[in-house]
Amino acid sequence: MGVRPRYVVGEAWSIARSGPRQTAMAVLLVALALYVPGLLVLLAKNLARVAGSSEASPAVVVTIDAGADARALAGRAAADARVAKITIVSPEAALERFRRAYPDLGAALADLKEAPFPATLEIALRPRAAAGAGAEIAAVARTWPGVEAAESDEEYGRRFTEAVRLLRGAGVFLGCVLAIAAVLSVASAVRLALDLHREEIEIMRLMGATESAVRAPFWLHASAEGLTGGLAALGMLYATYRLVRLALAASPHPVLAQFWSGFLDGPTSAAMPLIGTAAGFLGSLLSLGKK
Repeated sequence: MGVRPRYVVGEAWSIARSGPRQTAMAVLLVALALYVPGLLVLLAKNLARVAGSSEASPAVVVTIDAGADARALAGRAAADARVAKITIVSPEAALERFRRAYPDLGAALADLKEAPFPATLEIALRPRAAAGAGAEIAAVARTWPGVEAAESDEEYGRRFTEAVRLLRGAGVFLGCVLAIAAVLSVASAVRLALDLHREEIEIMRLMGATESAVRAPFWLHASAEGLTGGLAALGMLYATYRLVRLALAASPHPVLAQFWSGFLDGPTSAAMPLIGTAAGFLGSLLSLGKK
């Protein structure tokens, strides 16, 4: 007896119907196992998105007086060997950043004829720059004509980067732990399904069915459980995102809005159902390997 796709699909559906509670529980556990780390990854990605780039976060921000030559000041700052990059942020660019970071508050500034923000220089340091270099550069910049203020964000930038990395690391670690739990839950569900279909399996073996023909429906069933759980986790995550966005639209909060500025990108969203499918398949292998 060979492995026929129609037979495999039919038997997998029969397995799912024979134990609906076990199937639903396995799907739920997979969904929860992916939802929790997915939530942490979403928050970490939004923090990194607001920052622009964790590696390129400015160590010094120089506020320029109105009418001052921003390019000349940027050239003067670039003469320091510790400076890696200088970005001139115009008032219009600053306003656009504000609107992206705080969409609810940014709409209130739409009717302004002039941008309410001054021009600034964002100075990024070289990786080998010594600690405290940002504070030294800011102190020197304050003495230049045309500079209104200069502040060092070096320590804040490092702490922010560490926080984003910690959040990502927590998501990955928790995801690994919960993925193992999802694999075990699927393996348990497959084990129960094997017990329910024990007589049918014995008959198939007596009729000369290959091991692939016997196991394929369980592989498909477990993979479908994982896929469904991954899709459910993605749906739960998007529903959470939309609900929080609606809550922030009703009661804007400039800090919380940074955590929910956007949803997961395409590759990350597609990874959740794929990881769920892999977890389901591994669970079936774990259970069937003992048979």
